[in-house]
Amino acid sequence: GFLFPVRALSKVFRGKYLDLLSAARDRGELRPLRDADEFGRLKDALIEGAQPMSARIGTESVKIPPTAMSLLREILDHMAHRKGVAVTPLHPELTTRQAAELLQVSRTHLVQLLDEGLIPCRKVGSHRRVRVEDVLAHRRETEDRRSEALDELTARDQELGLQ
Repeated sequence: GFLFPVRALSKVFRGKYLDLLSAARDRGELRPLRDADEFGRLKDALIEGAQPMSARIGTESVKIPPTAMSLLREILDHMAHRKGVAVTPLHPELTTRQAAELLQVSRTHLVQLLDEGLIPCRKVGSHRRVRVEDVLAHRRETEDRRSEALDELTARDQELGLQ
């Protein structure tokens, strides 16, 4: 029950991060947040002021710039509403596995999208590479189509007096 999902951290940093968190918890300096209200209060505290903040775990202290605080607020908001959060460094090009994870689809489905030309890709030897921008654009288009379909269904329900 730590603040950030450990899977989201790089493998190199993960061990050190877990050791520091465990030691801080053992010393009573860290405890899990209990509920959505507590997440909300923490988020509200982060919103106050645009000055850099400091975070300390054990003896290590890190300055957190305002831009990172904005991201942290967004993460906390998602977590408070029990939504999953994945923090992944985005390189200009992704493997098919990485692109599938970003879209939250199977790799097989992603390959079908690539073969159908719905998402552009290039080949490096026998491997496909997909640009991050193209994956994110496809995700936005898909979300827009879903939203439009839902709006249309809602309008039909209202016409028929079902709502």
